[in-house]
Amino acid sequence: MAHEHFNGAPTEPSAEERADLWRKVEHVRMAMLTTHDRSGALTSRPITTQQAEADGVLWFFVPMDGGMAEDLGRDPRLILTYADLSDNFFVALSGTGQVLKDRAKAKELWSPLAGAWFPDGVDDPNLALLRVDVDKGEYWDPGSSKMVQMFAMAKAAITRTPPRNVGEHREFRS
Repeated sequence: MAHEHFNGAPTEPSAEERADLWRKVEHVRMAMLTTHDRSGALTSRPITTQQAEADGVLWFFVPMDGGMAEDLGRDPRLILTYADLSDNFFVALSGTGQVLKDRAKAKELWSPLAGAWFPDGVDDPNLALLRVDVDKGEYWDPGSSKMVQMFAMAKAAITRTPPRNVGEHREFRS
């Protein structure tokens, strides 16, 4: 399968590449969640991924009484962005979010770290789950070491030509 590079049009990832994407997302964990606030403006906040399912469903713990739940109650559209600078891995996901109560799922996902925000554990009245159904995703994968990438960029700067083959851009719809 021919893949386009960062400076070309994105291509569809294979099933194996998609599975690898969800593993990386779950490993990176920290994302920026962008929603629409009361006035319709975009607003972002950090959020920790609890689970990334292979079918494009992501799970998060969220407070029931916070602005995030209010924003998503008015408009479920959202964007999640992930970045792992150590691996030059960048992901942008768009989809819809639903804030819900599900004690069994909360118990499945629970970790001691979550207790810092929800001291009463899975029975905390302010604990809710955010289920995100991903509709579309894009990611950029360098495909080579940082040293190779830096060499390509340095060469491009010296020759004043855009770097080539510095990574691949994939796009998919669920």
